[in-house]
Amino acid sequence: MSIAAVEKAFWTLGNDPEAIVSFKSDPDGYLNQFLLTDDERQMIGDNDLKGLADNGVNTLLTLMVWPLINGPEGMPFDYLTHMNGGVPPAILAEKP
Repeated sequence: MSIAAVEKAFWTLGNDPEAIVSFKSDPDGYLNQFLLTDDERQMIGDNDLKGLADNGVNTLLTLMVWPLINGPEGMPFDYLTHMNGGVPPAILAEKP
């Protein structure tokens, strides 16, 4: 896995407003500028940020990219549920 290439692609999305427009309109075209493996392209295309994180991609970057790709609605719970393998984050129990 070329972690640095995935992280560069994500950093660029967060750092350049035109990049997210480019990614949303033509994901393959945007990703072509980075030396990504087919598996990485697939995970990015499938929005599998957990899979990327499990392979070493920085979770601060996945956290940054989630609302850029999915919108801010449901943040942070949808992101945490995704990163938790589909299990919603635990809610703190009331103190007795």
